[in-house]
Amino acid sequence: MRKLLLCVALTTLGISVLAEPALPRTDARDLERRIARYRGKVVVVNFWATWCAPCMEELPDLARFYRNYRRQGVVMIGVSFDDESSADKTVPPALRKHRVTYPVVVVKQDYDEFASQFDEAWAGEVPRFYLYDRNGKRVKAWSGKTSYAKLEREVKPLLRAKKR
Repeated sequence: MRKLLLCVALTTLGISVLAEPALPRTDARDLERRIARYRGKVVVVNFWATWCAPCMEELPDLARFYRNYRRQGVVMIGVSFDDESSADKTVPPALRKHRVTYPVVVVKQDYDEFASQFDEAWAGEVPRFYLYDRNGKRVKAWSGKTSYAKLEREVKPLLRAKKR
C-alpha cells in the first residue's frame, strides 16, 4: 500500500513539475503598454496563430532573426490569435519546435474588436507585422508571410538610426 501511495505521489509531483505556466494574455490596450516598455529598442510585433499555415512556415525565420538581432537592440513580441481556452496546449509545442525565445502573448478579447482597437486599418488577418522605431513610433505595418531577409531589410535601417 505504501508503494502505491508513493507511486501516486511521485506521479502527481511529476505531472505538476512538467506542467507549463499559462501564456500571458493581452488586449489591445495592454499590448500597446507592452510595446511602449521597449522604447529605445526596435520592436517587431508579429500576429500569428498555430492554425495559420503561412504563420507556421515563417516561424523558424522569425525565431532565427530574433536570436541573431536581439543583442543589437531588436525586441520581438509574438501575439497569438489561437483560441484563448486552448492556447496553453497548442502554442507552447509550436514555440519549442521552432526554438522561439521571444515573448509570446495570447489575445484575450474578440479578434475583430482587438484588430480595430489596435489599428483601424487592419482587418485582422494573420500573419501581420508592425514595426516600431527606437522612439516608440509605429513606422510600418504589413500582412503576409515574411522571410528572414525581409525582416532584415526592414529592421537594419532602424537600428542605424539614432534615438531622438
